[in-house]
Amino acid sequence: MKKWIFFLMFVCSLNTFSQDGFSMAYGQNDYVKLVGMSTQDYNKAIGNNFNSAVEGSPYLYPSWLTNAKVYFEQKEYTFPSLNYNIYAERFEAKLSKDSVFIINPKGVDKVVLGNKVFKRYLDPEFQRNSYFEELARLNDVVLLRKYFAEIQEASLNPLTKVPMGRPKLLQKEKFYTLKGEDELKSVRLKKSVILNLVDDDDVKILKTYAREHGLSFRNSDDVIQILIYYNSLGA
Repeated sequence: MKKWIFFLMFVCSLNTFSQDGFSMAYGQNDYVKLVGMSTQDYNKAIGNNFNSAVEGSPYLYPSWLTNAKVYFEQKEYTFPSLNYNIYAERFEAKLSKDSVFIINPKGVDKVVLGNKVFKRYLDPEFQRNSYFEELARLNDVVLLRKYFAEIQEASLNPLTKVPMGRPKLLQKEKFYTLKGEDELKSVRLKKSVILNLVDDDDVKILKTYAREHGLSFRNSDDVIQILIYYNSLGA
């Protein structure tokens, strides 16, 4: 029953929004395959609506990113406004002021937001394909980051047993390595793990670089900077 509701609302959404900028720029066929349906219609059909009573945003970025690129079935599409919904694990496109659409993950090769690249891999924990950010490539290993959301319930008043405030959405991250076609391996960000990914001759160089620049192997942004430097050594 839900599938039929989904299909009917999908058709309605296409009729309603068929004149937006995306469909006019790329054509109706691409629009149908890539954009899918509006988040509003999807949430009504599937019941996957984010609870607005929860404090915090489900979106990865505080502002919608411009000039984002989605590579879909070996074609490149540019969106004026794109964001990643961590709670629903999907990319969403704001095609107009009042319309936000879901990017159909089936057929997506990668999503590029500035210098950040997201690809879909099999999540070893949940055994489903999810988006992972590619942080760095080191020899034949890829370091990946997976964003996920947790709902933290408000503390209860010890006397009244009434919640003191609203639940909070917490944005969290996990890290993985991928070697060749192997299964993703969950890792913790720490010095021994990162240095084990690089050539032995460069370990001392990276330790020195991190120390001189005040960088930590436990901080994801610092690790990215360290690995960018490492990749530049072989340039």
